Amino acid sequence: MKNLLTKLLLVTLVLLSRSAAARQTTPYEHGQALVQLKQHTDPVQVVAHLEDHFGMLAEVKWLREVSRPMRIHLVGFNEDRVPMEEFLRALSVTPGVQVAQRNHIGTERYIPNDPFFNNQWHHVQSGDHDIDTDLAWDITTGGTTAFGDEIVACVIETGGADWDHTDLLANHWVNNNEIPDNGMDDDDNGYVDDYDGWNIVNNSDQLSGGNHGTAVSSMLGGTGDNNTGVAGVNHSVSLMQIQMGSINESNVLEAYTYPLVMRKRYNQTGGSEGAFVVVTNASWGVDNGDPADSPLWCAMYDSLGTYGVLNCGATANNNVNIDVVGDLPTACPSDYMIAVTATNDNDERTFSGYGITQIDLGAPGEDVYLASNTNNYSSTSGTSFASPCTAGGVALLYSADCVSLMALVQADPAAAAELVKTYILEGVDPVSNLSDEVATGGRLNVYNSLLLLLAECSSSPCIAPFNVSANQVEGQLDYVITWGTTESMVSFSLRYREAGELAWTTTDNIDTDTFTLENLAACTTYEVQLLASCGDTDSDWSDTLTFETTGCCENPPAASVLVDFTDPDTFISWEAVFGAVNYTVTIYDDNNDQVFETQVTTNSLIVEGLSPCTPYAVGIGVACEGANGGTPETVEFTTTGCGNCSDLEYCAITGSASLEWIERVAIGLIDNTSGSNNGYGDFTNLSTPVEPGMGYSIELTPGFAGFGFSEYFLVWLDLDGDGAFESSELAYDPGTTTTTLITGNILIPADQEEGPVRMRVGMAYLGGFGGGALPVPCGENEYGETEDYCLEVTAPVSGVTEAAAAAVSLWPVPAQGYLEVQAPVALASTAVYDLSGRCMLSNTHQSNRITLGLDNLAPGLYALHMTLRNGAVLTRQFVVE
Repeated sequence: MKNLLTKLLLVTLVLLSRSAAARQTTPYEHGQALVQLKQHTDPVQVVAHLEDHFGMLAEVKWLREVSRPMRIHLVGFNEDRVPMEEFLRALSVTPGVQVAQRNHIGTERYIPNDPFFNNQWHHVQSGDHDIDTDLAWDITTGGTTAFGDEIVACVIETGGADWDHTDLLANHWVNNNEIPDNGMDDDDNGYVDDYDGWNIVNNSDQLSGGNHGTAVSSMLGGTGDNNTGVAGVNHSVSLMQIQMGSINESNVLEAYTYPLVMRKRYNQTGGSEGAFVVVTNASWGVDNGDPADSPLWCAMYDSLGTYGVLNCGATANNNVNIDVVGDLPTACPSDYMIAVTATNDNDERTFSGYGITQIDLGAPGEDVYLASNTNNYSSTSGTSFASPCTAGGVALLYSADCVSLMALVQADPAAAAELVKTYILEGVDPVSNLSDEVATGGRLNVYNSLLLLLAECSSSPCIAPFNVSANQVEGQLDYVITWGTTESMVSFSLRYREAGELAWTTTDNIDTDTFTLENLAACTTYEVQLLASCGDTDSDWSDTLTFETTGCCENPPAASVLVDFTDPDTFISWEAVFGAVNYTVTIYDDNNDQVFETQVTTNSLIVEGLSPCTPYAVGIGVACEGANGGTPETVEFTTTGCGNCSDLEYCAITGSASLEWIERVAIGLIDNTSGSNNGYGDFTNLSTPVEPGMGYSIELTPGFAGFGFSEYFLVWLDLDGDGAFESSELAYDPGTTTTTLITGNILIPADQEEGPVRMRVGMAYLGGFGGGALPVPCGENEYGETEDYCLEVTAPVSGVTEAAAAAVSLWPVPAQGYLEVQAPVALASTAVYDLSGRCMLSNTHQSNRITLGLDNLAPGLYALHMTLRNGAVLTRQFVVE
């Protein structure tokens, strides 16, 4: 089965391969953005801030509140005047805004076709490919819980459903706390006259009919055993109908908000208000939808799950791998989403999406016989019907005569929802066709799931303590055990033991929900169980909590080793190991030869006598009583003495490089393509020689995650070597923004002293409408990146050498219309001679990197003479093709 960590890992792995395509192909409502606000933020203030930022031409306006519990609003603007990317960027940094995203558009997951037979094979058939509802109905047919709660399943549709259909009317949910059609919000839930459900299109409970919604509702909860038509998976579940109109993301969020509000209200009032919604169904979605682009949509499922609501989603009606191409909502990484694909009466998946990580299970969805509009019945196909088949199974499990499940629902509704999901997924029939296509490798079987629930069920409301955890008391081998409780629990018993032992140590009559285990053995695995006493009855022992105490003799993690320099000494510190007797500190040189070793009892050490500006590696090994940590990992460092570029402590600079970054920097012998470095990259290990009084060409290229933004580059040189970048040390300012390569010139002052000089390259977003800001050399760039390099100021070249000439780079070779020249130092002039000695062209320069136009030269061999500013000449030959 999938879990949140698995799905998040997959999203990370496939993001590069699919997110750009998803952004380009996933449709969205133009001129609209979804905004989740922080608490106590007024949307009017957000709009006013955007108007100040963009001006009135952007036509920014608040459209509506989409979800009050999640603080989500819909904001409109003129996308013809402000690009969507620009608007989302401004929104994301507006005070009070938590999340900003597009308002995506989806489609129904429905495949109409001609009927093949008039029976419901998915309930019972001669083969073994059905979901065994006929066996499950011998135990329960739905309706209410063991505590008498009316079980509600929420059907969210674009066009509603014929809820007054002969086979649906008896299961139609109504809000009994609301007086219909009196123009008042009688139950104070934020919805006026929401008696028959809710239609977000017209803000009323007036629901239109729809064939798709009728069939979906019929699969989930068509009335059973009534001598009429067909039977749903759940005979008597209450069907809450929500109509959302078009499938754009704001409508989706607004539609889900109604069951969220009603279940939250039910929990908070002990069932006197709201509705006991246990599952929602989405038989629609966005093909190839990327969860990373729809964080609010996916977050809605976690919000619903917090209050105990599971959510079934129909995956795409395309034979594609959802793990690769993505999907909404079935690729959302929520523990409360059940993603379903469709199977036929041979347990085969023929037309629908799959994915061994993202898709949980299969369920009948091909040629299923269901109710249709105007009191009719027909066969139909689609994942649209596999999803409500599963949702019906979820609701059926809640109707089991299981007091302990409902006690858990009251104490921890989210934990109860996760438990029901576990029974649904673990109860599948294994199917060879699905073994490598869905996470469970199987197809829904509600009877199996019901048996799993009943096998762990108790008829007593005295359930075992839950959410058991262990937390170490800092610096000690004591662990505080905590657990969840219900009102019926009076006292508790706790027992623990070392893993593998037979005997338990037990403590009874604990009257709080915490207990401290003292003086445990170091580096030992323990097991803990708890039992609750509820007056006359006791619960079973809880599931076993297993944890390992600290104190294992393991070397300090390499990431914890810090090296600081106190000229001329080196200070090394590391994370202390609980129970350590001593530490062995070993230092190696660049050839991996040991140059220093000592033992200390503390977790720090000052080392004297290391050579300046020299690379070393240090390893920290630990020894405990009777054990040691083995061979430690080493951490590399370089001692001071390398000059200002490396030794000086420069001001910190940060940035946000998720959307844009410095892709490439080229000057002299430096040509570094680095990509994103999370806002800052230290490349002072890369250097190039430069001469006083000479100019050098610099090439700067921005990189982008997707859309190309307007970026501004600035370059500073720390000429006085004081570890700061003053305004007078600004060495390059292009005077304009760019989205592509930009070329400039860096001039080294004629009186600059020899030695290393740190060069800082800054790039920041500076868009239209006053957005963004120029890059700064210290502090924070809101968007962009900074990189540091080293220039080695050398004495002027004294003469011509073969090595200097060999250091000149020419390309392309052979030349074709132009010739790029890069020399180790700046050139004063160049001249091109043919074989007869005639000068064919000449130019003057102040850079070491130049381009010569050769359009007027005939094919043949030529000599390039490069004159340095001191009069020296370098010569290279080249061929014009």
